[in-house]
Amino acid sequence: MSVARDVLVTIGDVLRLSGDLMRYKVQTETRIIKRVVNRLTMYAAVFLASVILAGLGVGFILYGIFVLLARAIESAGAAGLILGFVLLIVAILTAVMGRIVFNRS
Repeated sequence: MSVARDVLVTIGDVLRLSGDLMRYKVQTETRIIKRVVNRLTMYAAVFLASVILAGLGVGFILYGIFVLLARAIESAGAAGLILGFVLLIVAILTAVMGRIVFNRS
């Protein structure tokens, strides 16, 4: 009777320790996942802020080019058309080059 009782107590202890170990593993993995998600969120926020600032910078550069071009040819409409077509051509060339690069890999 004593041996059977000891076996049952030992099995109960093993199950309890196994449950505790499993709970600890889940808590550890949860902390790791939360840390990774927090880092990714921070990186995404910083990246978005830098993209917005870069877009503003490019906008001001393009506006400066527009003003200089408009003064040089003395027509704001023509300067807008010229700058617009140049940007369109640059965008098309960039898309074509990107397609070529991504199709190779």
